[in-house]
Amino acid sequence: MIFAHSARDGLLVLIALLQVGLTGYAIWAFPVLEWPALVGLGAALVFLTCTSYQCVAHNQIHAPFFKWKLVNRLFTVLNSFCLGMPGTLYRFHHLNHHRFNNDEIDSETGTTRDDSSIFRHGKNGAEESLITYALFGLFRTDVVHLYREAAKKKPGGWVLAETLFVLAAVGALFAWNWQAALTLYVPVWVLGQVGAFAENYLEHHGATPGDRKTDSVSSYAWLYNLIWFNNGYHQEHHLKPQVHWTQIKAV
Repeated sequence: MIFAHSARDGLLVLIALLQVGLTGYAIWAFPVLEWPALVGLGAALVFLTCTSYQCVAHNQIHAPFFKWKLVNRLFTVLNSFCLGMPGTLYRFHHLNHHRFNNDEIDSETGTTRDDSSIFRHGKNGAEESLITYALFGLFRTDVVHLYREAAKKKPGGWVLAETLFVLAAVGALFAWNWQAALTLYVPVWVLGQVGAFAENYLEHHGATPGDRKTDSVSSYAWLYNLIWFNNGYHQEHHLKPQVHWTQIKAV
């Protein structure tokens, strides 16, 4: 078996391939599809983009899918297109979140150590609103800081490879049909980011930071967890992030 933990990780790999293929189809079919079909296609791609963050890249970070390091690296390059950013940079961003667990604002520094904490831009020590967190999260991401973190860790030339792959792939979409890329791909990517930030917010809204058993929020709705690979077990995931998604119920 090529998978390191479970053959069910193949479903996550298929989702990444589906997103790549569906994006290509959307650009190709853009001139002939009616607006209702394009809207439906766009909605599906927004969902897949959000899934790429919350399920595909997320699980690849904590429990790499494949037995071989090189194959995991190559998959991260491919999935970088699905994220719209280098997967290694997202890894640093996400591990920072796990290290500081949605902490509250420190009185001395005036900010949080978790770059994605929902308290970071809140007022009077309270959480920020869902709307502003989701809408502005993309523009607050400090990409320069993430690249500097990558330089410290020295992950070879993989960050560069991921960056060049994303730029080349997006550039190819615009060269293929710039109207389709501008009208469909760009809004889909932006809304996918908004969805991913909204999901992160709701996974911590109302939680109490400072204790690994109270710093997140779980959802045990069976359909949600069926569709999103047990992503609802978020408090359990924060407590034991090394546990594979197929085993998280036991936690």
